[in-house]
Amino acid sequence: MKTDMELMRPFCSTQRRISLNQLIPVLILVIMTSSAASVWFTRYDRPPESFVLSERSSHFSSKSCAECHAEIVKSFAQTPHARTLMRATDKLVINEFAGKRFHRDESGVDFQYDILDNQLFMSTSAFSRKVPIDWIFGSGKHARTPLMTWIDSKGATSGLEHCVSAYPDGSLGTTLGMEELSESIGLVSLGQPRPPNEIANCFGCHCSHVEVTNDRIDFDKTQPGISCARCHWDTSKHLHDMGNDLTSTIERLSDLTPIESINRCGECHRRADELGGEIDPDDKLLPRFASVGLVQSKCFLQQEEIIHTNGQAARFDCTSCHNPHQPTRSDWQFHTAVCLNCHDATQKKAIDCKVAARTENCLTCHMPKVPAGKHIHFTDHWIRVQKLGQ
Repeated sequence: MKTDMELMRPFCSTQRRISLNQLIPVLILVIMTSSAASVWFTRYDRPPESFVLSERSSHFSSKSCAECHAEIVKSFAQTPHARTLMRATDKLVINEFAGKRFHRDESGVDFQYDILDNQLFMSTSAFSRKVPIDWIFGSGKHARTPLMTWIDSKGATSGLEHCVSAYPDGSLGTTLGMEELSESIGLVSLGQPRPPNEIANCFGCHCSHVEVTNDRIDFDKTQPGISCARCHWDTSKHLHDMGNDLTSTIERLSDLTPIESINRCGECHRRADELGGEIDPDDKLLPRFASVGLVQSKCFLQQEEIIHTNGQAARFDCTSCHNPHQPTRSDWQFHTAVCLNCHDATQKKAIDCKVAARTENCLTCHMPKVPAGKHIHFTDHWIRVQKLGQ
């Protein structure tokens, strides 16, 4: 077990400056966000490097895709996935911290964030030196969280997830999952230390491509944010085929089975088969993992029992409501229309709601937004009869 001084050493050297080559966040959020990934590695631990992209991932620019799919690439750039990891100098994120102060009631520690020589720094009386921030994890839909990284004595990339995050309402607050962090001095007062496999996992979900060798991340070859190749695993082959006038092929989520499609999203948003044991419908953490809740729903489990007028069985997965190439629709009428496509007793399909008209909002009872901490709400994707407060 390393001492506090050994953990602090990367930040204490007068000769060494951390860059990221040495910093980051989440929790990820999911995140992520994600952002705020601390919960991911407590209750729902994953095997080492389970997020890290395999050789199926290739290092290439989405500009290649834009040559034929300009509109898709343009719209995808506006999605949370595309900006789930950004350099702290990016104008979209730097002002969420720069010039701000935050007092953590849980520890009594005050934090200050400033820009020095175009670099974002965090300072506090609880730690002896200013800490540079190079990366911000999370799209901002739920949160954005810094995470500091360094090369440890074994040459591996270790890090620390900051205990302060920026939230959509413009405020700073305690990072989700760190409400019990009460240390008031030293490195641990800045956040939660993360070992190499967890740091690699953070980057694995927030990047289109990341290379890890002997637990050390090659940041020069890292592609932050999610792009085409992160979801379409055969992108490299597709580019090769198109460049050589071969038959057009590209893997589509609609070509996968519903569970395969959901599990593709679940690589980062969690898969139900990773959790182990029985899944508790009252688990307060589940709304955070949409892909886990969705596959518990009767809408998913019984989808093949519904036959549409074209003779095809219903299909229900993440893409039924979410176009992965566009930002999520916020109007409830769009989403309830998906519900009513199957729930239509007059057409001998699934039953109609017994307590509400077809013109009402199904989501309020069946997919409510559940609070997770002071600043965040997650939509519960375990579709069932429920009302908050009951």
